[in-house]
Amino acid sequence: MNSMKFTHTSSLRGELTVPGDKSISHRSVMFGALADGLTEIHGFLQGADCLSTISCFSKMGSKIRARPFSSTDVDCTG
Repeated sequence: MNSMKFTHTSSLRGELTVPGDKSISHRSVMFGALADGLTEIHGFLQGADCLSTISCFSKMGSKIRARPFSSTDVDCTG
């Protein structure tokens, strides 16, 4: 694990990657379905219940698709 020590800073910028999580995966699809435009979901957990959430929102008219060549990236358009 990498660590960093900061003595003083006015702001931080960067990216944080966490493993897929069931609750976050459900919510990301729900928020993406409600949002205007494209929502990119990275680290989507492909469990049966999360895939069921995708199925439900797809049936309600959201366009949701897995990204080619990725097992955890999903695009959602509300």
